[in-house]
Amino acid sequence: MNLLDVTGLRKSFGGVHAVQGVSLTVAPGELLALIGPNGAGKTTSFHMLGGQLRPDAGQVLLDGQDVTGRTPRALARLGVGRTFQIAETFASFTALENVQMALLAHDGRHWRAWRGARHYRASDAQALLDQVGMAEQAARACSELAYGDVKRLELVLALAGEPRLLLMDEPTAGMASAERIALMQLTRQLAQERRMAVLFTEHSMDVVFGQADRIAVMVRGELLAEGTPETIREDERVQRAYLGSGFDDAENEICPRLPDKGERPKTLEIEGGGGGQPTPHPPEPVHAQAAPIPALPQRGKEPDGAPQVALLDVQNLHAWYGGAHILHGVSLAVAPGEVLALMGRNGAGKSTTLKAIAGLLARTTGEVVFNSRAINGWPAHRIARAGVGYVPEERRIFGDLTVLENLETGRQHPRARSNGTPIEPWSVERLFALFPNLREMPDRLGARMSGGEQQMLSVARTLMGQPLALLLDEPSEGVAPVIVQQMARAVRQLKRQGLAIVLSEQNLAFAQAVADRVVVLEQGRVVHHARMADFVSDSAARSRWLGVQ
Repeated sequence: MNLLDVTGLRKSFGGVHAVQGVSLTVAPGELLALIGPNGAGKTTSFHMLGGQLRPDAGQVLLDGQDVTGRTPRALARLGVGRTFQIAETFASFTALENVQMALLAHDGRHWRAWRGARHYRASDAQALLDQVGMAEQAARACSELAYGDVKRLELVLALAGEPRLLLMDEPTAGMASAERIALMQLTRQLAQERRMAVLFTEHSMDVVFGQADRIAVMVRGELLAEGTPETIREDERVQRAYLGSGFDDAENEICPRLPDKGERPKTLEIEGGGGGQPTPHPPEPVHAQAAPIPALPQRGKEPDGAPQVALLDVQNLHAWYGGAHILHGVSLAVAPGEVLALMGRNGAGKSTTLKAIAGLLARTTGEVVFNSRAINGWPAHRIARAGVGYVPEERRIFGDLTVLENLETGRQHPRARSNGTPIEPWSVERLFALFPNLREMPDRLGARMSGGEQQMLSVARTLMGQPLALLLDEPSEGVAPVIVQQMARAVRQLKRQGLAIVLSEQNLAFAQAVADRVVVLEQGRVVHHARMADFVSDSAARSRWLGVQ
């Protein structure tokens, strides 16, 4: 008998038919992957199954009981757990305290919130953290965790409710390939041990085809195909609708083909990678006994391949989260019309570097020169007004505003280069030409957009600020392969139009397709820099610094 039976599920938002008659089943102990392009209706389906949205039509049965339209709280009591595309945790609480809060809610003790709960079921909370390999992170605040660790913590919070049905919306986003596989293998083990049904969405094909028992493919709100991984692997409709054709002018495809039967899925993602903030107390740097690192770019003394005239020049940058020293003397430079890729393992300091440049950290030292002006120490809004655009990994679009209204929030005056040459200003029409998907939804609310569409909107809104330099944090993370292709084309076009771009990225194929040079970070320090072409051809460097063969 199936634990979950969904029949004829439908949901529309005005004239947008997000989900159109979807039916599916999940048995106890089974993992069903729901995949499809961004905007296919996957997250909307999850919202209806999790109680965040009420279906317009259709029926949802949980172990034979009709739960259609029940609230999230009611569903949680019936044994439905949920993780979200963007992780939902208490940022100021430690990992252990977050789990204790979940246990309090599950036990119905939240109404006594004024009483101290520091010791409430602490051993049980620690045991749950141990299950996902986060024992050493228990005492750390969520705001200091790498994004991949936050995603693992969110799984723990869901498991604290002892669910019979677990809904996981992109559970491995922000995690490296090895971490993704390990997390989903653990999920499979728990599902079998607990007889728990798992329905998950995912853009990582190694996870989907390696871990799912069955796969359902959605396109434009409808179920396109359903079956075993072997059946879906051979479906040409899935290839056309979801994977796309790769980069049009790069040797490596950003969207590798589906793995053949029996083949270990290949990945160009960084081992140990992930988004988020680095470990606040790094051990001694791994390069302490290694071969000498090439000289870093210095103003007026750039090595071969580095920019001769830097628009953004960062020297000896240090940064802290509270008392934790995160960045240790990071230096980099990028010129107009150049893309510099920041790469490195999980917690290396990539996102922290971008935030420090953008003025988003309370404590930094070092020199940041932009457009011939020292901007270190400036507040974030002043740096943005000077022409430095920042696109966060979390996107942070306004969910209750339309696409056009989101774009208007970023509008700034046209700019000129330091020599007085005016720069063609970004307008709504220019942005729609860069991101054609947005042209089709000018009045759609941000909350009703897919993850890939939100990513495009986040970049477009930043461009409305007329930046001269652009800081992009993980633009290819958590979006469908065909959307990643479009993002790569957009980055190359921005490069041709003269923007200086610093890109934090885990996907080496994506970085190779757009970047001129690479700077590798390890534990908050620069350990390697080179032309991108040289780095890609240097298997020893890739293996040493990224764990990529």
